[in-house]
Amino acid sequence: MNKMTGIALATTLILTGCGGGSGGGGSAVLTTPTTVSGSAVKGIIKQAKVLVCRIDVNGNIEPDASCASTITGNDGSYHVTFSDGYTGPAMVKVVASTSGPSSTMMDETTGLDIPYTMTMRAVVPTVSGATTVYVTPFSEMAASAVSMTTINATNISQSIDAVQTLMSTLGVDLSIMPVVDLKNSGSDSATLTLQANMAKQLGRVTMAAKNSSLLTDANGVACNVASTEPSQQIACAVTAMAGVMNSYVTSDPTKSANMLAALNAQNVTNISMPILKADGIIDLSTVDMTSLTSIQSAMQNAGMAVNTASSTAGVMMAGMR
Repeated sequence: MNKMTGIALATTLILTGCGGGSGGGGSAVLTTPTTVSGSAVKGIIKQAKVLVCRIDVNGNIEPDASCASTITGNDGSYHVTFSDGYTGPAMVKVVASTSGPSSTMMDETTGLDIPYTMTMRAVVPTVSGATTVYVTPFSEMAASAVSMTTINATNISQSIDAVQTLMSTLGVDLSIMPVVDLKNSGSDSATLTLQANMAKQLGRVTMAAKNSSLLTDANGVACNVASTEPSQQIACAVTAMAGVMNSYVTSDPTKSANMLAALNAQNVTNISMPILKADGIIDLSTVDMTSLTSIQSAMQNAGMAVNTASSTAGVMMAGMR
């Protein structure tokens, strides 16, 4: 029997007991569903297919055909349900859709949507009742790292920790939403700061893909030279970043230094920062991430009151890397 058969078939409500007749003594027990939701951003990825795949006790990833699936919305969000109440480790894959509208991602340096043709992943140690997973180039680094060993909850957690430690100088936290969320966090300036910083670092990834010679493809050719298409340059950079990890807990010192140098060299003065407004609509504001006035203006344009925007922008400026 295929190793994944047990979990591949467990996609419906589990019923136990057997009623019978008018006085049946059996009862049906409904398993509580679990959910995985979040967003896919490099920048915002629209109309892409999302696969949320179980990982069995031997570290085998469920075949794509039986993974829970959905399509990202125009805000990059996704949501899937495991009706069987699955609570083990999982991998989230964001791939180009082969049906319906073409998959796109926002180019933060222009604000334009460009083709999304690559695959980005994230791993989660344990699916719970409602699990949030954000898929970004940084989560792809952790997924790539843990794929070098047996994929289980412990090793996934260690891979995530290793990536966050490596990226700590840029303030990267894989648990932080990579969109400034005024709808749910509008009164929480600390959370907004972390979210804005994620948007800033993702902008740096795009800028480095286009401008730096330090991120290279498998042949050692700089991503900005290997292709003139922004979508391919970004895909190359994401792969190069994932290639920095040489095990599930360690990174290559030279590649790491080059990646961090490439990102740090980008002066994020003019990027499209995604802001989820109170009405649930994404607002794209061109922001100088080094300017208090520019950040305050973006917050106000997205619906934040003037006085609140002023104080919040100050906190954001102080907290971003």
